[in-house]
Amino acid sequence: MVIDDIARRTSRSLEWERLCSFLSAEADSEPAKRACLNIKPSDTRAACEQLLQETNEALTLVMARSTLSAAGLPDVQELLARLKTGGSLLGYELHAVKKTLTVARQMKSSLNLLLAEAFPRLRAFIPRLHTIESLWRAIDESVDDVGNVKDEASGTLRSLRKDVHRLDNIIKEELLKIINSSTLSKALQETIYTNRNGRYVLPVNANMRGQIRGIVHDSSASGLTIYVEPMAVVELANRMRLKEVEIEQEISRILAELSRLASTHSEEIVSSYETAVELDTIVARAKLALRYGGHMPEISPNRHFDYRRAKHPLLVLQSSVSDVIANDIALGGNAAGNTLIITGPNTGGKTVLLKTVGLFALMVRAGLLPAAERGSTAAFFWQVCADIGDEQSLEQSLSTFSSHMKNIVSIVNNAGDGMLVLLDEIGAGTDPKEGAALARAVLEELNNSGAITISTTHYGELKTLAFTQEGFLNGSLEFDEETLSPSYRLRIGVPGSSKATTIAQRLGLKDSLVERARQLMESEEKDLQKVVEQLERKMQELDEREREARAQLEIAGKLKESAEQKMQELTQKRENLKAEMTNDLEEDMKLSREYIKHVIADLQKQPSISKAQKAQEDLEKLRKELGWTEPQNKGAPQPPTIKVGQSVRVRSLGQIGVVEALPDDLKDKNLSASVRAGHLKIKVPVSDLEPVAGKPPEKSQMSRAIAKTQPKNRGVQSREPNPFVRTGGNTIDLRGMRVDEAISEMERFLDESVLNGAPIVMIIHGHGTGAVRNAVRQYLSASEYAREFRSGENFEGGDGVTMVELN
Repeated sequence: MVIDDIARRTSRSLEWERLCSFLSAEADSEPAKRACLNIKPSDTRAACEQLLQETNEALTLVMARSTLSAAGLPDVQELLARLKTGGSLLGYELHAVKKTLTVARQMKSSLNLLLAEAFPRLRAFIPRLHTIESLWRAIDESVDDVGNVKDEASGTLRSLRKDVHRLDNIIKEELLKIINSSTLSKALQETIYTNRNGRYVLPVNANMRGQIRGIVHDSSASGLTIYVEPMAVVELANRMRLKEVEIEQEISRILAELSRLASTHSEEIVSSYETAVELDTIVARAKLALRYGGHMPEISPNRHFDYRRAKHPLLVLQSSVSDVIANDIALGGNAAGNTLIITGPNTGGKTVLLKTVGLFALMVRAGLLPAAERGSTAAFFWQVCADIGDEQSLEQSLSTFSSHMKNIVSIVNNAGDGMLVLLDEIGAGTDPKEGAALARAVLEELNNSGAITISTTHYGELKTLAFTQEGFLNGSLEFDEETLSPSYRLRIGVPGSSKATTIAQRLGLKDSLVERARQLMESEEKDLQKVVEQLERKMQELDEREREARAQLEIAGKLKESAEQKMQELTQKRENLKAEMTNDLEEDMKLSREYIKHVIADLQKQPSISKAQKAQEDLEKLRKELGWTEPQNKGAPQPPTIKVGQSVRVRSLGQIGVVEALPDDLKDKNLSASVRAGHLKIKVPVSDLEPVAGKPPEKSQMSRAIAKTQPKNRGVQSREPNPFVRTGGNTIDLRGMRVDEAISEMERFLDESVLNGAPIVMIIHGHGTGAVRNAVRQYLSASEYAREFRSGENFEGGDGVTMVELN
């Protein structure tokens, strides 16, 4: 009970409810808004880490403007409780169930789009969202958007409503006959009909009651008008009323049936509803973190926390991020002390600092990202205890000594490891010496208990604890003596002074009075004051150097950015130049390919040695025009070591042949050698020849040599094509044939080609459905005749032909 009281006072002091109201405003649905107002900090470190990870993943979605909205989620908590007990729902309540399933479906769809590696925590909610398509469709087909049961809900309901509509029209027609009657209309007060107690009536003059036979249902206040239901429509109205009763019974039956169906899925509906509310609160936490600049901290294994550039989130939310001073706050763990004593002028900055640390501790436990930079470390405190009383409190003031001590007694009696204690102006409100002594005793007890404590004070005696006892640290907030204004920047390790005499002197107090006041200070306090002032001067010097270093670092950063930008520009210029050269080269290649295509096509039409020789000369001329010259060696050119009968490669044709004759002077590049390549004998410049090791064996020997050293290729190959001169003897056309007929013709053709010693043949099968092509290539994959095969090049016919190199 005492712990609960401490927790309530702490929440009030830290303005936790105010932060929750900001959080509630970020939620999309009313249930989530209510949940945000009542959010409770978690009790375990594991739960705390899970909540923070969920918020951090949601923050990634919010920053990427991804949708995970619970907009339109109704508040169905009460009706779901009734549904679980088997109760029947009304039409609008069933429509609310449908809306709940709709939101669940939308959320589930959004979560399914997320990567499991990047959003494991959010995707863990997917199994808890149930769309229940059968129930959704049943409600959608029977209930409209305002909760009315549709005519389409059943054939009986449709028929009954048609009957009611027909009877209603008949009744109105009968009433209009009376209204339009030249004799009966004279008895009417007004020529209209109206409704009384669910019955159609006419306003009749009371003194002419006998003119219209019927049942009186009402009269005017004056008694001059009576409302009569004519006998002509009484029976019709009775029949319509019976139909309406039947309609109500049918609607009740439909609603009961839908309620029973919903009741069978009550657990799934409740799970979907609660999950949607939870996801909405997670997204609300992420949206709020984006507003105040929150980031995911690391949770320390001990009680150490290190908040970098921390800002009070409520100050940020009510002003802006840039207007709030940021501070680095670290405490706890082996390296740092457990108790921080903050001294200095009473400017309000110390209290804000206390509230920032306390609020962060509660936020972390509730899954709210603290308003600190990335790389910060947070600690899990199972209990946060605060005794903070100032004039800014909205409900009550805790400024008196008795009220302060009452709170402190409760805190000290329950202090221990895992607690964060925040004490504002400890020991204030009583005799300074007694207050200082009590404050010291309390702080020593809290330090020994293992609790992490931050306390503000004006007592100079407490400043010495950091120098005399382990676990204590001094801290202060900067104060500009020239402007008499605080900077609100925390300095760890340096105690602050009250600056009372300095402020009084600056404000015009006589120097003699200031000097007298200083003389009245005890010698120890004066010595401590000197130490503090020396430390403050040193800190100011260090701060000045730090500012200079930051300025230099900023200049260096700008220089680095400039250098990187220039490097990017140079890289871009290089890429542009490379792309330009590539385009030029591609143009040259395109021209050469087109020319070669025409040359080969011409050779295929009329193959001859003279044409092949002419083609080779044209290709050599093209090579020189495009500047495709051989690289120049630095030394004197060496003539190729080529002999008659030697195997050579003709570079321009990419063909292997055998030298049959050489010119007398091999140094003269204009002279040509005679080379036999397959069935062709061509003359080529000696410079276009490249020696090949060994002498090419006969056809049968070549195939056997290759078969021994190289596995047979059973796939369609794509490689740089060797020149192929198409003739009637090395080409077969299978287009228009069925598969069986085509394979039979190809077998015969391959037998003849192998017997004739043809090295390469062309099989034309066309594109079509691809059946003949696939059958041909499947056959070649298993055939011993085919050394390898490939699809044709574009100038050969593309994938409509298959080129086969025979064994």
